[in-house]
Formats: sequence, C-alpha cells, structure tokens
Amino acid sequence: MTRRRYTVLQWNMGIYFKQKLTDRVVRSRLDVLGALLAEHAPSIVALQEAPADLGHLRVFTSRYLLIQGPRGVATAILQPVWKVLYHESMKGWRALVVKADPPSRRELGLWIWNVHLPILHKSPESLRTLARCEPRDDLRRFRQRDPDRCELVIGDFNMPPHDDAMVRRDGFHANASHEWASRKALRRGRSYRPLFNPTPSIRGLASPPYGSYFRDKDRDDAGPWSMPDQVLMSARLAIPGEPPVTLVDSAGGRRLCDPRHGKPDPQIGSDHLPLVTAFQA
Repeated sequence: MTRRRYTVLQWNMGIYFKQKLTDRVVRSRLDVLGALLAEHAPSIVALQEAPADLGHLRVFTSRYLLIQGPRGVATAILQPVWKVLYHESMKGWRALVVKADPPSRRELGLWIWNVHLPILHKSPESLRTLARCEPRDDLRRFRQRDPDRCELVIGDFNMPPHDDAMVRRDGFHANASHEWASRKALRRGRSYRPLFNPTPSIRGLASPPYGSYFRDKDRDDAGPWSMPDQVLMSARLAIPGEPPVTLVDSAGGRRLCDPRHGKPDPQIGSDHLPLVTAFQA
C-alpha cells in the first residue's frame, strides 16, 4: 500500500488569555501564522491560545476548514486533503477532537486531538492528576467508537515528555521509542494502545533554541528550555528514517527568537515556538 506524506503545524499563539497585548503584537503573531502556512503548507494546523475571532481575521484561505474549540483551541484542516466527518470539544481538559478521512480509502483515517492542558492555579501534581483522568477516559472512549483509526494527539501539554502522566499506561502512554510503541501496540488492547512521542528528538540540536519554551526561572534543574509542546502519534504514522519534528525559529524572513538571548521573542511571535511534524497515512 502506498502511503502519503503529510505535515501538521502546531503553535501556542499566546493571545487568547492575554487581554493587554497591543494591536501591533497581535498583528505580528497573525502575520507569523500566515507566513508559517505559506512556507510549510500543512494539511493540519493545531493552535492553542488562538484569538477568539480567528475565523474573521482572514488568516486561513477558504481551502482550510477552521474548527474552534474551548478557550483558544483551534484546528484547521486542509479540505482538499482531509474530509472532516465529526468534531467535538472536551471542555474539562481543554481539547478538541476531529475525525477526518483522506481522499483514498486505502489510506489511514485519523482521530486528531488538539490539546491545551490548563496550568493556571494548578500545582504540578494536580495537573498530573488531570492528565491521568479525563484525557485517558476520552481517548479510550473514541478508540472504542472507531478502533482502527490512527491518532494524532497534538498541543501544549504543560508537562515534559518524560513526565509520569505522559509516559505511563494510566496517562497518555506515550514513549520516545518508536520500536517500543510499535511492539507494544501489537500486544495491548486497542483501548490501551501506546503512542509514539517523537518530540524529544529536538534535544539533539547543536545550537539554541533547544526547546519550544524558555523559562527565565528554572523550576526543575532541567535547564531553561522545555518542551511543553509535543505531538504524540500512532506508531504506524511515523516515517522511517526521517526526523519527524522540526522546531521552527523563523517565519516570513523574521527570526522568532531574540538574537541577544536566544529565547522566543513575544514582540514578533509568541513565548512558544511552533513545531512542524511529518507523518504518513
């Protein structure tokens, strides 16, 4: 069976919850999004903290179907490439699920999850508890509804890839080893199947940026760079021999990082850097 290559763009735009942003900064971030669409031509776009009126701002052409979920979560689907069959919002853990099929029945259909786990007023342990309850239950509910459909779980998890809630079976059950995820997928029941998390491959970069988010105050001795923005996928979607995740630090000829300090420049983009991920279906 011939498999086709696709890309997904994800980005926390940092607009929805920040009411005091100037019009110039908001316009700059919208221009960055437009440049990202033009340069990477993604067939799936997963945004967090997108503006509530995104659908009226003419960033997306009519070729994209824009679906807005809870509190700044927005997913755009390139309609000539994917046919949207269904979508639903999960307000409890700020997520949007989209059921989409490719044009050919020989290719793999998807459950596309766009996630922004809430962090305000939550301790790390309470966030970890949330990630092990509602997401787990909702993922399994949709797997039972259509068990042969592959999954993309994309977004800002507000946790590192190695957190217990990300890797353990009672959470997202996602691992950075493609071999492990493939092998376990054959053994586990469909409701408990593991996911492949290719995002940690970003750690191998030779120069900054080393992650999608920079903390001026280090909280966990892991360094100022972190990776709350991640993509989890069914092991079958990974492309062998190709780095699946690209950290994007420029758009439209402009650097998204401050040249003096190397961290994301919120005067141009947001405080998160975008990711572009390749997969096959």
